[in-house]
Amino acid sequence: MTGTEIFRKYNSAVFMVFTSDGRKAYQGSGFFISASGIGISNYHVFEGTAIGYEQIKLSNNKFYQVKNIIARNKENDYIIFQVKSDGTNFNYIPIGNSQPKVGEKVFAIGSPRGLENTFSSGEISQMRGDNLIQISVPIDHGSSGGALINEYGNVIGITMGGYDDSGANLNFAVNINVLIPRLK
Repeated sequence: MTGTEIFRKYNSAVFMVFTSDGRKAYQGSGFFISASGIGISNYHVFEGTAIGYEQIKLSNNKFYQVKNIIARNKENDYIIFQVKSDGTNFNYIPIGNSQPKVGEKVFAIGSPRGLENTFSSGEISQMRGDNLIQISVPIDHGSSGGALINEYGNVIGITMGGYDDSGANLNFAVNINVLIPRLK
């Protein structure tokens, strides 16, 4: 699939996440992996925030709240949750079932610095252990929890940020394969 096709097909499956610790507000990204409203984001987007304060904002300006947490893992920086649905069938991104490879073309959709559903592209630069995908795709604050999608239209990672602000393309995503055992 081309980047244009991927964005057109999956833009509405990616959402903004707003959380709060009761005093300060935070913003990240997330995406659906099922029509029933199962969402994924980074653990650090929700860490230290109060349950009930989070809001999920879709690209159509509809807001939803988290109904329950299905799984979370601080070490691997992911959270899987179910949103409170009004009977809506959500657009979602299918999970890839192959191991990502260095040089593979990838696309990201997230909301860096609150710029909703920004699309970017690049390649897989390296695999760092079993859990991290190093990418040349730009990732900035607010993109955390966004979808990393391969050229076949499958989500292969959860964008989580860069190593530093040096501009050296040291950006990372959590390998979606880490979550698969938690989704069965």
